[in-house]
Amino acid sequence: MKSICTCIGASICLVLASFLVASVVVTSPTLWAQSPGAWKTLFNGKDFTDWVVPPSAGRGGGRSGGNAAAPAPAPAGPRNPAAVGWKIENGVIVGGQAPEGQRGGSLTSVDKFKDVELEFDFMLAEHGTKCSAALVGPNQANASEERTCTYNSGVYLRTGYQVNLGRREAGEFIGVVIHRQSPKAIRGNVLWLDTGDCGGLREYPTSCDKFPNLRKKDDWNHMRITFKGPRLQVWLNGTKISDLTDDPTDPAEASWKEAAPIWFQWPPAGESGGFAGYVKYKNIRAREI
Repeated sequence: MKSICTCIGASICLVLASFLVASVVVTSPTLWAQSPGAWKTLFNGKDFTDWVVPPSAGRGGGRSGGNAAAPAPAPAGPRNPAAVGWKIENGVIVGGQAPEGQRGGSLTSVDKFKDVELEFDFMLAEHGTKCSAALVGPNQANASEERTCTYNSGVYLRTGYQVNLGRREAGEFIGVVIHRQSPKAIRGNVLWLDTGDCGGLREYPTSCDKFPNLRKKDDWNHMRITFKGPRLQVWLNGTKISDLTDDPTDPAEASWKEAAPIWFQWPPAGESGGFAGYVKYKNIRAREI
């Protein structure tokens, strides 16, 4: 049997082949959708371009002490992160100590992201040696003898999902946590979807031994996160520690499926007894997937 090219001529065949290839490219949006977008650097190492602190998180009580300044008036709109305690030192973002009379707020991207791949490096202040992940009392308080053990930060995606950054020795895992009422939630609505560097257990454990030396203490750690559709995956220093699918049906969680800014959490001093530590971020970049 003769080929089409033999029947109609090589020149015509070449044109037809080119047309068919072009048609496949134009009419195959699935191929385009699977291709990730270009990386965008979210921190230029010099200033807080593309970042704000929301007005609702920009004020608060002053530091303890008789000479503490009165709380600042509520801001009219988003504030410059540098005005509420975020700093840039040697090309690194540093948060953890707010100015007198202020309470720090979360560092929030101007851009919104839905299906996204995010990478960054972080370092967290680690103090206290008598740390415990156990819960005690009716309020399920952390059992650490030193409150500084529970110092933590985190990154929020799509409003509801937090990739927590903390010390697993104190039950502040590098894993995924949300606020949802559940029989497995602690303190009523703190639900660990995945305890990450504890081993990815879907419940709050009292101890864990997986990835014992994965987190670098008092040093830089590299985080990679991908969130596509309902699937959220987390890598710490090149090792996958979380892989979960969450598809909320509660109307109150409808926004969790939509695009939202990326939030880097201001370390909540109340959880760590007012410990004036720090969290540091650098090399922040993201792309659509």
